[in-house]
Amino acid sequence: MAIASLLTLLALAGAGVGLFMAHVRFLPAHIAAAGGGLLFGLSLFWVVPEVAEGAGRATAWMIAIGVCSGLILLDRVLLHEGHAPGHIIVPLLAATAIHSFIDGWSIRAVGVNALTNAALGIGLALHKAPEGLAVGWICRRSIPSLITASFATVAVELMTLVGAAVEPIANRSGLAAFGHWWTATVLSVIAGSFLFLGVHAVLPNRKRFSVMSAFGAALLLVACASLAKR
Repeated sequence: MAIASLLTLLALAGAGVGLFMAHVRFLPAHIAAAGGGLLFGLSLFWVVPEVAEGAGRATAWMIAIGVCSGLILLDRVLLHEGHAPGHIIVPLLAATAIHSFIDGWSIRAVGVNALTNAALGIGLALHKAPEGLAVGWICRRSIPSLITASFATVAVELMTLVGAAVEPIANRSGLAAFGHWWTATVLSVIAGSFLFLGVHAVLPNRKRFSVMSAFGAALLLVACASLAKR
């Protein structure tokens, strides 16, 4: 819970800055890209292979890619079809709440080793700050009341703590009911969400060489760490 609490505070700090910014000229695209590269690499080189050892490579990749594709479609349909800020605020908050919940769950569920845990914490930290900043800024533009905008932003980011708190209880129940398939499915869903976060972090800035370089460097770092482990 300590790491989940730190991530939540980081997201809330970013959201606080976003709430009081009149406009955003620079979002930390390079920071988000580095975090996305770490999470993308964790999915490719750590989480999916771990699932594949018990459930098979095809199953692990099928679930992970399916979850990633579903999140991309959801993000595309719900968040980018509306043009006015007011049209996207509800789906934005819903999507952010789900992402925050999965972030918190992931911190407790992905416990491969100390190196993986460190990379996961850093990757999520680099992801949570830009996320909070963007959500706070959009909420302030979309919701007339500062108090309401602040409440909405805090509520969705606190879902990180909810996910972290629920995971141990749900995991025990899931293992009792479904055995090792519960762990395989949960980790595959997390792997898919990490793939999505990686894609989401760089897609808007895919034509910027420096942003893609930050993503690639982080991805390469995780790949090298996984090879060193072997």
